[in-house]
Amino acid sequence: MSINETVASPVDQVVFDIAAWTAQLRDFLDDCAGSAPCEEIDRIREAMHLFRPDAARSVRDGFDPAGIDAMLACGATESAVLALIGEDEVFIWSRGLGGNCLATLVMPDGSEELMCEATTLSLALLSAYVTKLLIRLERRENQDAAQPASDAGIRLH
Repeated sequence: MSINETVASPVDQVVFDIAAWTAQLRDFLDDCAGSAPCEEIDRIREAMHLFRPDAARSVRDGFDPAGIDAMLACGATESAVLALIGEDEVFIWSRGLGGNCLATLVMPDGSEELMCEATTLSLALLSAYVTKLLIRLERRENQDAAQPASDAGIRLH
């Protein structure tokens, strides 16, 4: 699947533009990096919208928006982010003396680690997760570009 492709969502048959979604992810990543701690809940709500099951096939299904809203109402932002990204992600959180928060996320094959910094632990982990999604989309696009379009030329000879 190319990044410029549109896909009909099986959930509600809305046409999904992968290039637009990728641009939204990039904008969201910038927003996370520039957000103050008081904007953390807004970013998590935006992430719920971006990661909804009909948004793209590259995001896991199955998070509970009502449960995440309940966590946010209680101030459990880290728990909300963990519910969004899923229990299979491998990550490390850290907070330095100056309040800098870092999240390191490991790629599924263990080949790489992604590190992102933000003003809160939740925003740092969201940033790392979105970076991972963008890398996966880019790699998928590169694989699609490397594969021949079809073997029609072979049949012509």
